[in-house]
Amino acid sequence: MTPWKSMLQKKMNKVAVIYSSTILKKINFTFKKGSKILDVGCGTGTDAWNFINKKKLKTYAVDVYKHYNIDKIKGLNFKTGSVLSLNFKDKEFDYVFMHDVLHHVDEKDQKQEKHLKALHELKRVSKPGGNIIIVEANRYNPLFYPHMVLMEKHNHFKQSYFIRIIKKVFPQSQFKFFEAHVYPPALNKLFNIYEYIMERFVPKQFIAYNVAIIKI
Repeated sequence: MTPWKSMLQKKMNKVAVIYSSTILKKINFTFKKGSKILDVGCGTGTDAWNFINKKKLKTYAVDVYKHYNIDKIKGLNFKTGSVLSLNFKDKEFDYVFMHDVLHHVDEKDQKQEKHLKALHELKRVSKPGGNIIIVEANRYNPLFYPHMVLMEKHNHFKQSYFIRIIKKVFPQSQFKFFEAHVYPPALNKLFNIYEYIMERFVPKQFIAYNVAIIKI
């Protein structure tokens, strides 16, 4: 990697970690230090980095791909694998976390049975008394829809579908909805006002993120 590409990548990684921190802050969930968490579909590991360094959790992660920098995250236990068949024991984790992954399960056909199978796998590896946190972008958010759905071709779920499939497996689920995006730094104050308006005055069907918090 050339020096300028390396510098650019470091800057992108920093932005991603800050964005992850914002999302975790808005989820507003208290993690018990020293507990064991599984980050399902960890991608480049920005959430995992925060779990290790900010939340002080024993962090495990799985993804179908081994991304280029995952080995550089100190303290991370990573393995490749699919959410449809997690290579972990039953009832192994205090927390299971999945961020923007569920809509990628069976990405071509989007069969509900595959989505439900993934949710049952999360349940299988969760300890009784533990928690599952599932974060999914909302298809019809006014910023996500033109960018992520139309341009990037992410097949994000409608909010109603997300809630429905979660409740099929976890009827005890609680839900939260919030706004979070990556903005140009110079426009942060403006978009803070945008988020305030969206979260308080706009119907929740259009809020950027849907979050299910599930007590097992």
